Amino acid sequence: SGWPKSPGKALSGVVYSATIVIMLAVSLLFSFTLTAVVSSTGIELETLKKQDWYKYLSYGLYQVAYIAVVLLFAFLYRQKPREFGYRKTHPKHFVIALFGLLFSLNWVNGQFIKLFELIGYTAPESSLPSLEGGGIVGVLIVVAVLPAILEETIFRGVILDGIKDVGTVAACLLGGLLFSIFHQNPAQTVYQFICGAVFTLIALRADSILPAVFMHFINNAVILFDYKFDFLSKISSAGSIAMYVVSGVCLVGSLVYLIFFDKKTNRKKEGAIKPFMLAALAGVILCGIMWISVLVDNMG
Repeated sequence: SGWPKSPGKALSGVVYSATIVIMLAVSLLFSFTLTAVVSSTGIELETLKKQDWYKYLSYGLYQVAYIAVVLLFAFLYRQKPREFGYRKTHPKHFVIALFGLLFSLNWVNGQFIKLFELIGYTAPESSLPSLEGGGIVGVLIVVAVLPAILEETIFRGVILDGIKDVGTVAACLLGGLLFSIFHQNPAQTVYQFICGAVFTLIALRADSILPAVFMHFINNAVILFDYKFDFLSKISSAGSIAMYVVSGVCLVGSLVYLIFFDKKTNRKKEGAIKPFMLAALAGVILCGIMWISVLVDNMG
């Protein structure tokens, strides 16, 4: 009777679907509220969208959805931080997160955006709040700090806990797939898949989500600071090639180490993915529909 002590695969899938449903519900409520504001004040919607408060809300409301899911899950299962994956781990995993994978992942992001542009896809313009003065601190919080903590808590904490015994390869591939379609960004699908798979791998090897949280934060922060200061474009061609070669070598070396030399021997492979996928199917379908919608809207 009552709730089970562990979420298991099926309920981890429910968490994925619930996160998507709550996100869409919050987005619809936000849209209806804006429509009411526009109707009552006569202010044009495009004018509202240019305001910083609107941009902060557009990012912050998703974080509210994540927090709601985490709090509900913690309440139902009486979870403590350690049970969400917030456990101590060896410092080497933070070193790998910082130097081994960081710049290579950002390079992949840039290359796939360029590739999509070649087939007629126009990436939506950035809707970041102002980065002037102290604004960069607020943007850093909503773009890097909160997503790193909350998304990793859900994906590498709750969801991974339900699927980690299906085997490392299956868990990483599934983690990458769920993470990529979750973001509903066609141009970043492959990039987000790689990020999701890598975050899953390092969380498994570290037996903690802390290195994944750290990597997620640094990755988003580097993209933000490059957007602000455009420092990567200021590097010479030779310097760029050298940086990417070095980062590529670090990427391959880090993955080889994590896959072949940093194994955990206490994982039993059970292979039962079906219970999770059935429960997560609603979220997968909704994300797929949104992904297609974004792709169609932004094709030239």
